[in-house]
Amino acid sequence: MHHLITGGSGFFGQHLIDALLRRGDTVTVFDLAELDSGVIAKGVHYVKGDIRDVAALQSAFAGVDVVHHNAAVLPISRSGSVFWDVNVQGTKNVLQAALENGVKKVLNVSTSSVYGIPKSVPITEETPLTPLGQYGFAKEDGEKAVREFRANNSLDVSIVRPRTIVGTGRLGIFGILFDWVRRGKRVYIIDKGDNLFQLVSAPDLADACVRIATMPCKNEDFNIGADVFGTVRGDMEKLIAHAGTGARVQPTPGPLVRFLLSIVDWLKISPLVDWHYKTPHKPFFFDCTKAKTMLDWSPKDSNEKALCDTYDWYLTHREEASQTGTTHRKSVKQGVLKILRAFS
Repeated sequence: MHHLITGGSGFFGQHLIDALLRRGDTVTVFDLAELDSGVIAKGVHYVKGDIRDVAALQSAFAGVDVVHHNAAVLPISRSGSVFWDVNVQGTKNVLQAALENGVKKVLNVSTSSVYGIPKSVPITEETPLTPLGQYGFAKEDGEKAVREFRANNSLDVSIVRPRTIVGTGRLGIFGILFDWVRRGKRVYIIDKGDNLFQLVSAPDLADACVRIATMPCKNEDFNIGADVFGTVRGDMEKLIAHAGTGARVQPTPGPLVRFLLSIVDWLKISPLVDWHYKTPHKPFFFDCTKAKTMLDWSPKDSNEKALCDTYDWYLTHREEASQTGTTHRKSVKQGVLKILRAFS
């Protein structure tokens, strides 16, 4: 099969590429960001392009069997209207180009932020969408475009909603956590951290996407998350024990901290946006029964393993990864948090 990955130069794209190559499939990456030379050496074809460029999509999609639509503008960019230009109109462009080129299936990789702050858990595919922040609303509008396309066209489009993705190659906001743990600092959590909070490893998500792409499931939505996960505090303490640096978890008064973080967010002097400080103190986890049943999928990695594997990768690669790559592949600037780190 010939798979094309929009946004394939990103952190998760690297894991998806590896999973597809192991099957012996052909892979093309369509992305504005350059693809690593080492990935190209594996036989992956790279097309530089923007999903807002309809003509470029039409050309790139010729002869493609499956499109994995990962390209998106992410929350920490604070991109305003660009969220809709890329995450909504860009999605519509991808769907139209796929239809006109006879693509068999599209996987639209969405986000758990479309569920906003959950009123109850576990979250299923039937849970109402109540998105949080501009990014969440734009991704929900992207999903609406998918559902409208399903209703009016023959194209098979599945929606994939992963929990927060962790794995080798991932930095972004996690780069801040790993930096503080490495330095032996206090790791602040909002409230007591006694809420269950699910992640998903990049390899487990890639496995689910491969199964969706290659199995006879049409126009389905799937929530994807780890089977084994603990509380925020518990998983942070396991990571810190693994690191052995003397770092420690520090609970904080939730209402005060959320208020302060909202101010520094408004002032744009912190990398943290509403998604990062309005949800991590709430129980947030998926019921993945549908994916397990329909796809015969079973996640292998716990929160603890995903975090520790990623931290170990960070220790080895933090210098070269700090300046290069897409949003999730490079460390973000800590802004005002760097001052807090100095006194922690």
